[in-house]
Parts: sequence; structure tokens; C-alpha cells
Amino acid sequence: MNLGEGAFYGPKIDVKVKDAVGRYHQCATIQLDFQLPLRFNLTYASKDGDDKKNPVIIHRAILGSVERMIAILSENYGGKW
Repeated sequence: MNLGEGAFYGPKIDVKVKDAVGRYHQCATIQLDFQLPLRFNLTYASKDGDDKKNPVIIHRAILGSVERMIAILSENYGGKW
């Protein structure tokens, strides 16, 4: 739980990396979104054909933003690739 954070979709997992100086940076994330399907009125028919159900959207960012990951790597390795 990260108090004061802007996550409002649903449960999420953040992957944070530690750089050479000891700072932590959030990179990868995966998060469940229960709200967006409701806002777009998304539904699907279940296998048993009963009623329509609301899906759950999974948001994911493997590297966070590519720019942030490049910056972290550049700083960490001091430009020595």
C-alpha cells in the first residue's frame, strides 16, 4: 500500500529497481482496472449463456516508460555500455 499514490483502478503490482546511488525507481507495473469497462459499458456473454458480465482490464507496462528506463540505465552505468 502506497499512501497518497494516484492508483485508483484496482490492485496493482509495481516493480522498483535500485540504482547505483541507492535510489529506487518504479519501472514495471501491472494493474487491474474495474472502472474503465463500466465507463465504456463493456460486457461479454459468459460460457453458460446466462447474463452479460463486465470484464476487467489489465494495464501493464513492462519497462514503465522507455525513456525512464534508458535514463536509469545511462546513469547507473555512467554511460559505459
